[in-house]
Amino acid sequence: MMQLMYENMRVRVETVVKSGIISHDYINSKQELEAFSRWTDGFTSQNHPAVIQVLLECGQDEDVMGHTMPNLVYVSRGKSIKLPHNFKAGALNALLRVSATMTNAPVILPLDSDMYSNDPQTPLRALCYILDPSMDPKLAYVQFPQIFYGINKNDIYGGEARHGMLIHPAGMDGLKGPMYLGTGGFFQRKVFFGGPLETSELTQDHIVSKSIKSREILASAHHVADCNFESQTQWGTKVGFRYGSLAEDFYTSYMLQSYGQDYLELIISGGTTQRWWNNQRAWMMRGLSSYSIGSVEYILKSIGISTFQFSVTSKAVGEEQSKRYKKGMFEFGVVSPLFLPLTTAAIINLVSFLWAIAQVFGQGSIEGLLLQILLVGFAMVNCGPYMKPWC
Repeated sequence: MMQLMYENMRVRVETVVKSGIISHDYINSKQELEAFSRWTDGFTSQNHPAVIQVLLECGQDEDVMGHTMPNLVYVSRGKSIKLPHNFKAGALNALLRVSATMTNAPVILPLDSDMYSNDPQTPLRALCYILDPSMDPKLAYVQFPQIFYGINKNDIYGGEARHGMLIHPAGMDGLKGPMYLGTGGFFQRKVFFGGPLETSELTQDHIVSKSIKSREILASAHHVADCNFESQTQWGTKVGFRYGSLAEDFYTSYMLQSYGQDYLELIISGGTTQRWWNNQRAWMMRGLSSYSIGSVEYILKSIGISTFQFSVTSKAVGEEQSKRYKKGMFEFGVVSPLFLPLTTAAIINLVSFLWAIAQVFGQGSIEGLLLQILLVGFAMVNCGPYMKPWC
């Protein structure tokens, strides 16, 4: 049902974007009409003004049981093809400024769209640290590691991120605690502001006394969400989330010394040998695909050449797809240039392996080819998921 609702919504959105006209059938209130009035000619996902709409206001809106609902605000920050949008960090900084003008709450929780808390006491647990007078006054945030559900027993895609979420943070006490993992962190708003800011509404002492639906508040929110707001400011360098990464605000600052240490750490943390193997295979696959293409994109962007656009992938999983995953079968459901280097590597290693075997039978000796056979054989084992569709 949820997948069907999502598909219907996607079709409606794509139809509106292609036609360039918003039908009145989609508009249900004056607030929506005002939000859609910002639609202009040439409005695209990469070039548009800021759009902010208050969906729910605390103290004004209630659920069917009469309980007060929290504030719920839709924010689409302004974008321009002439200015860098700085990916996730840029989006977080825009949300940081908009929330400051509308509520200026002292604690912020950035949460990815596919994440949720499985414990209703999570905010209270975080506040116990933030409000504890015995804690270090420089405490910046309290974060909760991601736990992934639905992963099969061998984690064939290496997607559990056990190193980043569980192993590495446990050893960072000497570095004043682990780095931010990109989601699930309760931040004190004051840690994002360095010196004096250009807009008084963005200071940590600013008190919001008007309704978040008022024209003054909405005008201020649209102003700080505009794509030109950060020009000639310290946002992204000394204020807010720092720029410099394509996606997450998580930088790896050290390398593991050996596979042995890596294996031992994963086993101690509750992993298995098969999960460790799949994790290594996934790392090599990323090295040939996403890491390589990401490096090319960075070089092109550095010299001023337009690069690939970041697109959000669907998180919906069908029943048949889920069954195949639980059986440990790789899924190749979309066409992507990321598969090209992986498939090329698989073909080259397969041909090399067959050629080496033919040489052994032809010469009657394996001397001089043993290491080469072992090397391409190791590569073939790791390319197994790409060879199965050919069988």
